Amino acid sequence: MAVLAATGVLPRWPGLIHLVALPPLDLIADLRILMVVSPSHPVFVAGLALSLAVRVTVLALLLGGLDRRRLGYAIRFYLVVLPPALIAAALLLGAGATLYFGLFWMGLVAALTTVAVTATAGWSTPPRLAAGFAAAVRHGLRLGTVGAYVVVLAALGAIADLTGPTGAVVLVPVSALLTLTAARLLRMDPPLRPEPSPRVRWSAVGLRLTRRAIAGVGAAAVAALVVVMVTGPTGPPRAPEPDTPRRGSLMLMSGVDSSSGNGAILEIDPHFSGYTCEQTYYFSYAGPGRGQPRNAALCPITTGAPYQAADTLRSTNELVDALEAQLAGLPPPVVLVTHSQGVWITWEAALRDRLPNVGALVLIGPFPENPVPYPPRGKQGVSRLAADVTWLISRWSRPGGTSVFTPDSPLSREWLAHPTAIAETLAGRPPPDIRVLSVPSVFDTPLMPAGPSLRWATDLCSIPVIHPNVPYSAEFQRSLTRFLDHEPQSPCPLWRRAVGPLFRPFSVPTWDA
Repeated sequence: MAVLAATGVLPRWPGLIHLVALPPLDLIADLRILMVVSPSHPVFVAGLALSLAVRVTVLALLLGGLDRRRLGYAIRFYLVVLPPALIAAALLLGAGATLYFGLFWMGLVAALTTVAVTATAGWSTPPRLAAGFAAAVRHGLRLGTVGAYVVVLAALGAIADLTGPTGAVVLVPVSALLTLTAARLLRMDPPLRPEPSPRVRWSAVGLRLTRRAIAGVGAAAVAALVVVMVTGPTGPPRAPEPDTPRRGSLMLMSGVDSSSGNGAILEIDPHFSGYTCEQTYYFSYAGPGRGQPRNAALCPITTGAPYQAADTLRSTNELVDALEAQLAGLPPPVVLVTHSQGVWITWEAALRDRLPNVGALVLIGPFPENPVPYPPRGKQGVSRLAADVTWLISRWSRPGGTSVFTPDSPLSREWLAHPTAIAETLAGRPPPDIRVLSVPSVFDTPLMPAGPSLRWATDLCSIPVIHPNVPYSAEFQRSLTRFLDHEPQSPCPLWRRAVGPLFRPFSVPTWDA
């Protein structure tokens, strides 16, 4: 694996170490690569067949040899784990293609659940797979050993992420050694072993307790992340009207699927930042107008035309024109606060010198690049399966009326489907008279292959709330005030910087890795 990665045959991303991981994590890693690089369904199927042949052979060898009994056992094992592995890989692929944090964490849970339930059974004695699963259940799925293995593998992945492509290649043998050690611990059935000596017995007890402690620490850390993700802020904070309002104007620009008066950013209380409602304006994706329905907005919306969620998917040129027209005439300096896809639109407008009166640009939830571009649905091309997954996601989200996202809309094709549009735009330098603040979410960082930093922006410490709730958080409001007042930001806790490196190896590789 290391040689193939070093020669460019395999992608050199932190998840490379998963190619020599315990089954079924090895298969999930294969699927992630195949789904990204396959230009067509036949190529994917052929790659999957080759992957299964290699995985079955390796597992049979590790079980003792290439005889009919062990090969049959390995084949049945991989056929059982293939459906959940496909689901996990597809969710992770969809997350990379749509830059949606929820799909990533769902895919991660699916992958880890599959590993927890099936990893032990793969090392039971052939020939009956059902007996292998029964033995695994009888011994509690060896969750202490499996959990400790996953925690150490995650730490190894973080090192691979922080050391770059070379580090990932070098760590493949280390990952293989870790896997062989875990397999040896999982393979033997304790009741069938000879009675050990007291010294060996106490050593085994100590090793078992150590594994359980490591697994417990990892489980506790993940549980804490889940609690932070699910709870989050209960609602936008409120502030009294400022005694001395700031000079200029505040414009709030929502993201995809928003509508007039509906969108997380629209519930920001401008009083926190020192603005009054009379100084606050709301961007309309439909263009200039005389006002919009207020709905959930905290101030009356006196400008802009009413717009619906479908308007957020218009072409970039149309939206840049609409933004410039709505900024013209506002009292300077304008602080433009935007969310999610609005980051790309406003930065493109800045590069075109189309942000009149803007003195500061605040980017909430920015994604510096798109790791998985996709071809039009029904067409061949790199990441062909990503087009299918994004289409399924768009169909799945519609019944509840919560999304109008379509992977082939003008905006999606210009940004998400384009291989370099996001990275090239955000690499450009905005006008020097515009200050830029970048405010990422901790839970988005696994989808950022190179991390959340933007070259020409002041990078705020990632905020520990999910992507849509960042505008609600009190920490964001305080940080925005410090930025506007030219004050230093608070130090960034180490654990927030660690989330990206720890979980990024579980994402899909970038299309050009």
